[in-house]
Amino acid sequence: MSKSKKEPAEKKLTRREMREAAFLLLYQVETAGGGEKESLAEITLNCVETFGLLLNSAAVRLVEGVLDNKAVLDEIIAKYSPARKVERIPKINLTIMRIGLYEMDFQPETPDKVAMNEAIELSKEYAYETDSKLISGLLGAYYKDKYKPVGDDAPGVPSEQE
Repeated sequence: MSKSKKEPAEKKLTRREMREAAFLLLYQVETAGGGEKESLAEITLNCVETFGLLLNSAAVRLVEGVLDNKAVLDEIIAKYSPARKVERIPKINLTIMRIGLYEMDFQPETPDKVAMNEAIELSKEYAYETDSKLISGLLGAYYKDKYKPVGDDAPGVPSEQE
């Protein structure tokens, strides 16, 4: 009788814990070489083994989504941060903004205000107070423009052309 190797059970994380795990992993990827997805598996293994980082499939999907859409997210950040080039924004702030923007634009199951609030909460924990205000302002301005009425569109609803 042969025993089959069981897959480990999916870790139960709250949405906040999942975002924080994704943030920590994305920050590690960013500081390890500019956010290259190829190094993700190695960095993930290192974070899990060294720091005991708890991850689940939702956290990994969030990390992969942010990395896959990094250029688009950075364009949005550049547009809403004209006084500071993306390259000059601290990596912690950049990582938090990317997560918030990714959830707002690519995860329709997450309400935009929840994504914004969670990003702001991450910034309160990991960024300076002034940086937290910058992150809040950038996400708020993006949200406001995203839901700005256009032509005959109903107020508060993004147009289908966006």
